[in-house]
Amino acid sequence: MKFQIEKDPGVIPHILTQILDGCVNGITLSDPDLEDNPIVFANEVFEKITGYSRDDIIGKNCRFLQGKDHDQPEIEILREAIRNQRAVEVTLKNYKKNGDLFYNRLSVTPLFDNEGRLIYFLGIQYDITEQIHAQHEIERLNNSFDLRRSDYLSQQSKRGAVKR
Repeated sequence: MKFQIEKDPGVIPHILTQILDGCVNGITLSDPDLEDNPIVFANEVFEKITGYSRDDIIGKNCRFLQGKDHDQPEIEILREAIRNQRAVEVTLKNYKKNGDLFYNRLSVTPLFDNEGRLIYFLGIQYDITEQIHAQHEIERLNNSFDLRRSDYLSQQSKRGAVKR
């Protein structure tokens, strides 16, 4: 998006903040020019997803959401993409301020200025905890069905009812 002339100095950042706060996904900006690539913006949805306020978030690297769960293979995929200034999408186990686990579908995109210099990383977070729980329930039910079917076929085989 390119703005020709700003009608009122400062209105575009204000409008963009309203737009980002109206999104259904959590959105963050981090600044790779600052030590440890800290978050410099987080929208209201990010606050709702994580339970952290903007005061808790701004100035920190988002890895604090991982809690003690640092052995996730997706973390290295994320780090490598950030090092190489590439877009990436991963699912991470993250933790809310109250300690509850949530599954974070995270998309990170590098943002460049007109000269091609990296200026920010855009993070888009989507809480997919309900989908993950539903997927686990489907897998559990499928396994239960497979076991019951196997038991039934085994019993029928013992009775001679199943012909091969």
